[in-house]
Amino acid sequence: MRVSLQRYVLTALGGWTAVVAVSLPSDQLLSTELLLGMRTGLVGIPLLTIATMFVISLLADRRYEPANGGALRIPGGWMVALPLVPLLPIGILALPQYLIIVATQFVFVLWVLPRQDSRDTAAVLRSLVDPAVPAEQRARMARAVAGLHSRPVVVALVHAANDEEPEVAEAGLDALCTILRRDRVLGEDLLLKLSPQAQRHVRALDIRVRSPW
Repeated sequence: MRVSLQRYVLTALGGWTAVVAVSLPSDQLLSTELLLGMRTGLVGIPLLTIATMFVISLLADRRYEPANGGALRIPGGWMVALPLVPLLPIGILALPQYLIIVATQFVFVLWVLPRQDSRDTAAVLRSLVDPAVPAEQRARMARAVAGLHSRPVVVALVHAANDEEPEVAEAGLDALCTILRRDRVLGEDLLLKLSPQAQRHVRALDIRVRSPW
């Protein structure tokens, strides 16, 4: 959430700068209107940030990643525009500026946040299979990604289930089984990478094995 907050503030600042730039003629860049716009931004951006982060926290459990990985998608992302609804009467009087702020909200939820989530997930998966990372930390990572279901996540968990550290192997297999109970399908190539004992455990879930996945 801290990274999301930082990224949002930067995105909102960019949008507010565009609003001020659109609002002012080129020969009034140091006018009182500019100072007023900056003061309004000092109040408006923190309030909008609080409201947007509240909406994002509500959408946290709805994020999902495409089957082959990539930027996460957020169903209901349009809800980030809800904090701007009370400002609609004022927005009608300054429609271009209002539309810029609305566009800024959608840029954050449709472009900035999904790519941040994707990078964060990729970093976690790299650490999950890195023996240099402490076993306890990797076990926590394995449990944390159990809510995802893309192939990169499943591949990382298969590797974790074969880890030399018992704690990591147990957490990896548990997380993998959590995903399989939900999705009910696993690629044969990944199943064969598991140990015989883990394969029996996975097959006991009565999942469908297919190739290729």
